[in-house]
Amino acid sequence: MNRRQFLQRGAAAFSAAMATPLWLRGNDQAGPNHGRKLLVIFQRGGNDAVNTLVPVGNRAEYERYRAGRPNLHLPQQDLLSLQTTDYFGFHPSLAPMADLINNGRVSCIQAVGYPNMNTSHFVSQAYWETGDPANRHGAGWLNRYLHTTYPGQPLRALMIDKTMAQMMSGTYTVPVSENFGAFAMPVPQNGNAYFGELMRDLAQSGPYGEDKALRDTTHRLLTMFDNFADRDLGDYQPAAGATYPNSDFGQRLKHAAQMLKDEPSKLNVEAVMVNQSNYDHHSGQIGDNVREGAHADLLYELAQGIQAVTTDMGTAADRLLILVVSEFGRTLRENGSRGTDHGGGALSMLIGAGATGAVLNGGDDWPGMTDHKLPWVTDYRDIYWEILERWLGANPAALRAALPNFSPTPLNVLA
Repeated sequence: MNRRQFLQRGAAAFSAAMATPLWLRGNDQAGPNHGRKLLVIFQRGGNDAVNTLVPVGNRAEYERYRAGRPNLHLPQQDLLSLQTTDYFGFHPSLAPMADLINNGRVSCIQAVGYPNMNTSHFVSQAYWETGDPANRHGAGWLNRYLHTTYPGQPLRALMIDKTMAQMMSGTYTVPVSENFGAFAMPVPQNGNAYFGELMRDLAQSGPYGEDKALRDTTHRLLTMFDNFADRDLGDYQPAAGATYPNSDFGQRLKHAAQMLKDEPSKLNVEAVMVNQSNYDHHSGQIGDNVREGAHADLLYELAQGIQAVTTDMGTAADRLLILVVSEFGRTLRENGSRGTDHGGGALSMLIGAGATGAVLNGGDDWPGMTDHKLPWVTDYRDIYWEILERWLGANPAALRAALPNFSPTPLNVLA
């Protein structure tokens, strides 16, 4: 087949196939956040908030904690005592984040939840992801923000996983992959470069050359492939000696940093989401001692990964905020299998230059450990609202779209 035949036969098929998706339309205008970026880490399964931040500042509460967890409680001498709080001790597995915490770059919000908390993983995760505890089936709160602000600007957000999370799902199209650099055009093995040149010819001088939408779509599609070509995870070398966990989660965090960097080419990615799974420890939460085992390993993986991202990003880390959330905490009393069951209030963290270093809901605000589950104090939407308003610069319309029917309470966990 010669060039003319290819163009003639390919024009109609290409035109039909490329009914322009949202993420390929738009312009090159800067977003509303002036280069600030967000990385969301979702701890799937329900992180044990009370063993992550242990209430040591009130002796009676700590004794209740010990009594309810004869095998799972952390001895006070094993906890990290860091500068930002004297009410909580940090799990020793968070040691890789100690410098970030002591430098005021980590805000912690204990006892986070929502009215009438649900202890089903699927329901509670959906509420956290939609940003609406009255709607578990809607679009994600972050997707609604993206759609409301500069909806025509493509590739502002990415999901690094095998499947899409609800938080990123909705009208604004967010690509999902474990390695965006491995993206390739679905063509025979005659080479992307050759096919790309043919498609450029088709858009510019073929039968549909007068169709601006087709030209723009072709340009953006090929630009995406061109931009992602230098983002192959297998070729990536982290900067400044950053060492990521040797795990699927570590690889996804490494790719997140790779995609959030505006080098070697400028992608203008604004938000990335990754999952960290396996926090549902109904049994075997600890190993031979409470400093070891499944929960300790996950927290160390999380802390090592966050430390690696902030190191790898270099000066660009000043424009990155990391949000860590989980759908709920665990029961205050351990079960008979050296584990815990689905609980109440969760722990959320904000890491980055924008954090104030605040540690909320200790002291007089501590809800107490007299119930089977930790009561919630802070509505998770207050955290989202502060991220959107203070960090990403969302206007009132975008805030209302992302978090409908909600009146926020200022937390001051972000500057």
